[in-house]
Amino acid sequence: MAFSAVASAPARFGDGQGALDSRNLFLKVFGGEVFAAFSEAVLTLDKHNIRTLNSGKSAQFPKTWKAISEYHLAGQEMIGNDIDTTEVTITVDGLLVAHVGIYDFDELMSHFEVSSQYSKELGLALAKTFDRNVFRTIIRAARTAADGPFPGGNVVTDAALTATGTIDGKAWIDAIRTANIALFNKDVPEDMPRYMAVNANVFDAIKYAKDANGRYLALQKELNVTGNGGIDKRVQSLEIEGVEIYRSRLLPNTNETSDTTVYTKYRANYATTTGVLWTPMSVGTVKLRDITMESFRDVRRQEDFMVASMASGSDPLRSECAVEFKTS
Repeated sequence: MAFSAVASAPARFGDGQGALDSRNLFLKVFGGEVFAAFSEAVLTLDKHNIRTLNSGKSAQFPKTWKAISEYHLAGQEMIGNDIDTTEVTITVDGLLVAHVGIYDFDELMSHFEVSSQYSKELGLALAKTFDRNVFRTIIRAARTAADGPFPGGNVVTDAALTATGTIDGKAWIDAIRTANIALFNKDVPEDMPRYMAVNANVFDAIKYAKDANGRYLALQKELNVTGNGGIDKRVQSLEIEGVEIYRSRLLPNTNETSDTTVYTKYRANYATTTGVLWTPMSVGTVKLRDITMESFRDVRRQEDFMVASMASGSDPLRSECAVEFKTS
């Protein structure tokens, strides 16, 4: 019995509604997953000043010092006292990209868990570089000298502030107190949020720090401790002396002076850096391009090439709001 050849009409689930390109929906889904992975992983994005540019390569951030008050004398004309004002120009770095070639696209995209893993990795790659550059900028701010009426940054140097081996959690808590006093003496507003980032070893040492009598200094409200000492839940942040502490794997801790993989203005020696503390005013970031996804079909290689990119740049804003912790 003969059968006539009839072309099938497969459901091209990447089309989307009314689209002519079978990769149309895939790109949107892939891009959404990249953005979601970036947003979930990035730590510093909502913890400092960010301005989005519509065009151009830089933006000016105002930097003002304090007003003064005085007693008025009868009959005296008030002509207005001066307030020291300057501006900080922050420029966009080069285009930051993360990319992957996906071979045999239709077959691969029929298994969404594989695509999700690729998109997650691209988002994580962008988030890691963004956070690393913000941390480097916090350190640059902390190392900045005073400029006229504007105070310089703050560096807390102590041989006890190690980040590996046996770590003295109480020494770190004392260092946080020292940092808070430094910020207070430089008139950093008390109601401004304060954040701190350290590696997991330091975070753990602070969490379980004890006084001379063996009593925990930070655990009472952070952990639910049962009668036998078991911990019911694991915390991701601590609050010590009004400072919200986070753990991060992205703090620079090597000499990056000649590291060509680091964008030029972020290169410095971070070999003795073990932690950072900052307020939102310490760093400014400009974004010229938010996360963008692009794709093209390479017929010669039978693959679809996916690129996630963003364009931003960070610079110190108010140096007195930044603290670097380092060993001697």
